[in-house]
Amino acid sequence: VGAGALTWAACNGVPEMMALYGGPLIVVNAWLVLYTWLQHTDVDVPHFQDSDHNFVKGAFHTIDRPYDKMDPWGAIDFLHHKIGSTHVAHHFDSTIPHYKAQVATDAIKENFPEIYLYEPTPIHEALWRVCKGCASTMKRGDYYIWDNADVKSELLETSESY
Repeated sequence: VGAGALTWAACNGVPEMMALYGGPLIVVNAWLVLYTWLQHTDVDVPHFQDSDHNFVKGAFHTIDRPYDKMDPWGAIDFLHHKIGSTHVAHHFDSTIPHYKAQVATDAIKENFPEIYLYEPTPIHEALWRVCKGCASTMKRGDYYIWDNADVKSELLETSESY
């Protein structure tokens, strides 16, 4: 891939190669990293030590985040096979095909409503909250939580205003 990109740049120029290959590669990878981070991190999701972590805890501490605020037509969800809103099911069984993931997600919601994590906050707001509130951890009992008292109080003030 690197040799192909260098050859392309040598033959047609760096601007063309970056516009048609480099730029899209950077955008897609940035989106994947950002969205993966948001599916696995939030201000109230704890971090477990090896002795206290297990597969089910890991699956239940993953967050389903919909794209609907960014894309009311559903094109992003369609193109991404609903991985944003069916991610918890993916962590329960990564062999579930995308076309069965919604059924699995519905079963998880129905059977475990008190511990299923679904966060409908728009992506840009969730990103800002996670960036501000997930910078350092502190130990509480057998696990670590985000040291984000300022962010939590800000969130409470914001939610009370709605």
